Amino acid sequence: MKILPRFTKRGLAVLVGVVALAAVACTSAAPTFTPAPTPQPTATAAPTETPVPPPVTGSGIIGGDPEFNSAALVWQGYWLSRGHFGPFVMGSGMGIPFQPPMEMMAQAMQMVAQNADDPLTIPQNMLPLQAVYASGSPNMVNDPRDFGPLDLEGLRLDPDTFDKTVRVRAQAETMLKLSQWAHNFASEKFGKPTDDFGALQRFLGVMVNMLSQVQGKYAMENLLNMDDGLYRDSDGSLDYTANWVMLHTLSDISLLTGESGGRYANPDMHPMFEGAANGLFKSLEAREPESAKESAAAIRALTYRASTAEDPAVSQGALAQANTIANANLVGLDSQDVVEQAAALAGLLSMAATQNGGEHRQAADAVFQSMTDDFDPSNGIFKSKNVYNVDDVAWIIGGLNSLVQQGSDDTKGEASDMLLAFYEATISLGGMQLSSPPGKNGVMAGEFEKDLPSPVYYHPANAPPPPMVGKLPVPAEEITWDGENWQVTSDRLVTAGAMHLANELNWLGPHLGSIPFPPQNP
Repeated sequence: MKILPRFTKRGLAVLVGVVALAAVACTSAAPTFTPAPTPQPTATAAPTETPVPPPVTGSGIIGGDPEFNSAALVWQGYWLSRGHFGPFVMGSGMGIPFQPPMEMMAQAMQMVAQNADDPLTIPQNMLPLQAVYASGSPNMVNDPRDFGPLDLEGLRLDPDTFDKTVRVRAQAETMLKLSQWAHNFASEKFGKPTDDFGALQRFLGVMVNMLSQVQGKYAMENLLNMDDGLYRDSDGSLDYTANWVMLHTLSDISLLTGESGGRYANPDMHPMFEGAANGLFKSLEAREPESAKESAAAIRALTYRASTAEDPAVSQGALAQANTIANANLVGLDSQDVVEQAAALAGLLSMAATQNGGEHRQAADAVFQSMTDDFDPSNGIFKSKNVYNVDDVAWIIGGLNSLVQQGSDDTKGEASDMLLAFYEATISLGGMQLSSPPGKNGVMAGEFEKDLPSPVYYHPANAPPPPMVGKLPVPAEEITWDGENWQVTSDRLVTAGAMHLANELNWLGPHLGSIPFPPQNP
């Protein structure tokens, strides 16, 4: 892999300033831009308080932290999600980099920063990826302490460890991570261009939105099979779950680039993504999922397509297909595999959220009862399973979180307790999180994000920061429980599972702007 050279200070500023407008490099028809208005800058008081539920005793697991409650879970999940994808897609080099054009920096900057009291400090030596590799060692080749806090060259990984296969699931989960965080960074928490706070976060939002488009364009050009309209890995493998996730993210990017996208709206790029989402939907129309995990990915994608499609016929068809899959594959699920059960919760409750359907909530309750019978509350894991890969943990957290947010009133409390215990056991005590992201103490955090006490952000059992352990702040591939102790049995960074987990952690409520469940259709 050819690593981009170190940029000059001026060239770097231009690069970063126009990454947000990288759609110019991603389409044969270059988009046009209208300069942003320049209203009078105003001094604005940044939000300084975040509501936190009253403290409660922790999860109750052996070795748990009594201060680690549901509020701490939500905020730690927020920071882990934010830390999982940023260093990876902008600093690690674990993929195919691209160099966007260097024009229109002033317009890009003006989109997000128009107040001299909030100067925009640009990260240095970013290495944005248009495609992500399947896996690699999380060990950094440099010591970040030898670099400035905003110099991303300190985050590089060793190219000799990379599996350079470009997998559709990894690409799609990463694209979805980027597009969903674009929603987050557009929230009013980060202010307006004329405010005197939040410019860096708003800038990151524009960047990750356009980076998701760059990655989507790469997938269309290099992974899409024109004969059947499905996406294949770079080695030719076909993964249907990956294609459902790709449908989900193409729908989300179409939403962001459409008229409702605010600062992200791009009429030149929007038709391409709307068309790509509809094309993939058509190619998957006859697909019958073969597992609960594939069914859940399908239902999430189809309900999202139903809520975002501009063609009413597509919306109706997608919703009908989702309903058919839920009823055929997940209602009355007969599986003792806890990961399949958790995925079924995610699928059933996505369906319930879309239709406000009691039938699917009742089916989810039945699945959850089976999980309850299998759960070991003292150790926070399931008795039937002692080896957990990162995708397993993502599905279990995602399923339980779905139940907490959209389940019946009879199960929400118990599901919340199980989620807290499982998260603390696997992510914190189990060592799945390889190093702690800087979170509220990091240079990427705004002053208004540093108000809550540390237990809300960190767990005492977390690994040290990246410089202490020499690893990126990403999850391990696999952890194992021997009945008494945890062991990290593979610390490899596996992109598909890591980005899936990053998405599930982002969707832990309450949310800034991301969309874990699509709005109900009329």
